[in-house]
Amino acid sequence: MAKLKNLYAREILDSRATPTIETVAVLESGHYGVSSVPSGALSPTGTYESIELRDNDPNRYFGKGVLKAVGYVNQEISARLLGQEFTSLSQIDTWLTELDGTPNKSRLGANSILSVSMASAKALASAVNTPLYRYLATIAANTSPLFIPTPVFNMINGGRHGAGNLDFQEFHIIPNKSIGSFASQLQIGAEIYHTIKNLLSRRGAIHSVGDEGGFAPNLFTNLDALEILSQSIIECHKKPTVDVELGLDIAANSFFQDGKYIIKDRSSPMESAEFIDYLHDLNNQYHLKLLEDPLHEDDWKGWIQLTQDLGSTTTIVGDDFLATHKDKVTKAISEKACTAAIIKPNQVGTVTETIAVAKTARDAGWKINVSHRSGETNDTFIADFAVGIGADYAKFGAPARGERVAKYNHFLTIEAELAQNRS
Repeated sequence: MAKLKNLYAREILDSRATPTIETVAVLESGHYGVSSVPSGALSPTGTYESIELRDNDPNRYFGKGVLKAVGYVNQEISARLLGQEFTSLSQIDTWLTELDGTPNKSRLGANSILSVSMASAKALASAVNTPLYRYLATIAANTSPLFIPTPVFNMINGGRHGAGNLDFQEFHIIPNKSIGSFASQLQIGAEIYHTIKNLLSRRGAIHSVGDEGGFAPNLFTNLDALEILSQSIIECHKKPTVDVELGLDIAANSFFQDGKYIIKDRSSPMESAEFIDYLHDLNNQYHLKLLEDPLHEDDWKGWIQLTQDLGSTTTIVGDDFLATHKDKVTKAISEKACTAAIIKPNQVGTVTETIAVAKTARDAGWKINVSHRSGETNDTFIADFAVGIGADYAKFGAPARGERVAKYNHFLTIEAELAQNRS
């Protein structure tokens, strides 16, 4: 049994200079946890995401303040949880969900609720003297040997995360397992990152950095960005599609207008079938490992067709399409609409609900890709979470910017601990 002695929150800034919430949970034993909540590019980014609470006060942070969410933690949520004895994180998360009383966390806000859930998880792990990733593995009933997920480095930022000249949102490199340990994968990721910068400079392209640490160059087409990645891999003495593979977060919602897909690589808007043909050609040329949100979130027929066509060789990943929403994942499994899920705790609102969604996807044989958000904090919770649930991939951005690097560096710590325990 455990009992919360203190629970309090404050407003801090995320990596985009936008307010977010940080919460501290203190147990009567003196053990405590501190967590802060990230945010997507829009609020919410997907139609089915839980709602983060913003103040909407135009006189503070252009309406983006979170003092209301902070107030809920410090007053209503604290009044409900303090002094209560509980046996599990699931019990706390259930209390939080029932206290909110809405299907999408819109009353108290998913940001306030998740901050309490994450901080409580850290406090409970500390109380039993267990690394957070092992504590989360216990909650997830993950009895398999723990490992570091394969990193998905977002090297070029486009769409809403970039300078606006590239349609696709993220251009990934994915080290193959043959590279070796996570430390080796991080090394090659960093070397390719620097090589991309040098290559962009040689071409006279702008190489400013986007929201997720990747470069936001002034290239002409989406294919130009893929060519830059391929050339950079070669210059690092690695083989594209063999040693280091490519991936894309298409984020098709952002360029879907009036029922058609509009990108600068094609002179005219494309119907769903035409865009699927374009993705076929793209995949034939670059042999993509992961293809995330390739179609609009409501283009179910297209998702099913694309998965049927490419799903055996390319992992078709749902993000906005699924929004870490259990009902959406269940429907996509039933209709064979994709083969992997992006998992983001703040799309759901509690840690245990997020684990349940990941389990649903895993039980269907899907791949799991645990992801950060474009507006991040230095909290490394998501790295522990990815290891704990046995995720196949982890997407934290480029190997640059402190809020991204904090998570990759935490993987190094976990990798060393796992190796020591096996020796």
